[in-house]
Amino acid sequence: MSEKRHAVHNGRIIDEKDAVLPITLREVQSNFSVYEALRVIEGHVVHLGDHVRRLEESAAVIHLPLSKVDWQKEIDALIEKDHIVDATMRILVVGTKEPLWFITWSTLLTYPDSYYREGVDVTTYKGERFLPQCKTGNLLLNYLSREEASRQGAFEALLVDDEGLIREGSRSNFYIIKGNVLTTAPDDTVLDGVTRISVLRAARELGYSIEYRRPEKSEIFSADSSFISSTSMGAMPIKAVDGERCPMDRDKVAAICALVRKWERE
Repeated sequence: MSEKRHAVHNGRIIDEKDAVLPITLREVQSNFSVYEALRVIEGHVVHLGDHVRRLEESAAVIHLPLSKVDWQKEIDALIEKDHIVDATMRILVVGTKEPLWFITWSTLLTYPDSYYREGVDVTTYKGERFLPQCKTGNLLLNYLSREEASRQGAFEALLVDDEGLIREGSRSNFYIIKGNVLTTAPDDTVLDGVTRISVLRAARELGYSIEYRRPEKSEIFSADSSFISSTSMGAMPIKAVDGERCPMDRDKVAAICALVRKWERE
């Protein structure tokens, strides 16, 4: 990788330090933006078509004008410029009169093997994502819930709606496994993550049926296992909720995660 990082701004490769937004613009102040986080593995971006489709869908819902961009070409140019092998990459589009868009990258986000072997602690947090099907820049709820989880020594926060049902995590999707049934919230109530699509595909291939509903917290403790997923996490088992130990079948979750990661390299 290059010692000096670069970014792409509206089709031009620039120094990363120059990837900034004009704070006087109302659209910037209002966070009128959409984004996608991607994984680059061995110099190739993973599931780019799925990410671009979601970027376009998110932009359409909030009426953000999206320029016609050859994202593959722009990403490949940045990969070549900085000799990127493995990385976490981010596309950000701000909906000004002439949309501003950036591609930036950072060291590939990974987690210790112990998280997958021993599971992680999560907390619950009262709140629902704004426009759950859109990946917008409105991330205050996500930030506050994750900070509260961190103060309690937990890895992630599960968002609980007004009916007391779990929808998703602050940065992840959420699932429960019981017998041969995998339960997860309906698509229209959560951010339907690109990795979530792979998780559900993997579950079906492993013989699970999918039940789309928002589970209660109590169901976690009568299930075989529960887990979270995201682009960076893959599929990660949960070992405790709000400080209370819960059932965890790491082998079942690991089998799903293995397929998700396998498909990323195809």
